[in-house]
Amino acid sequence: MKKILFALLVISGLVACQSKTENTANTVPADAFGYTLHNSENINTVKKAIDAGTISDTAVFVKIYSDTAIIYDNMTKQTIYENMKMVSLLKSKGITLKLEKINDIWETISMKPDSRAFSDYVNSYFDASFIKGDQKITTRVNAVFALKDGKIVREWDTYDSAPLVELLK
Repeated sequence: MKKILFALLVISGLVACQSKTENTANTVPADAFGYTLHNSENINTVKKAIDAGTISDTAVFVKIYSDTAIIYDNMTKQTIYENMKMVSLLKSKGITLKLEKINDIWETISMKPDSRAFSDYVNSYFDASFIKGDQKITTRVNAVFALKDGKIVREWDTYDSAPLVELLK
């Protein structure tokens, strides 16, 4: 009898001490629609896009954006080529662009594609500077990228453009 009680005590102790994370590590709530990553190939692609945008590297843009990609720059719909022309315009006005810092970046992957057939989105917050002579303005940019098959298909950029407009005067 003592052996049975001892065996039950050992078994109950093992069950009680078992890590709860082991039981729930792969459990997804029934109402979950996706998950988040802080490191992925799509994030690396977006980092390349941000770098290419600041130096107007059209070769990189053509490689990592789909042919039909659309960029919404502060709600202005553009092709990647129209967007790159905007960077060239800034350069022609003596304004250079510099990526100061990527503050935060993550990928959200939906378990089911949305109405546009996208399921992978990379969200980023970064600081970019516009420099003209001895004037420098830095603005925070929120950019969201939709990716499909490893290529950027949509980009939404939001930032305060008022200081840039002043710099263009």
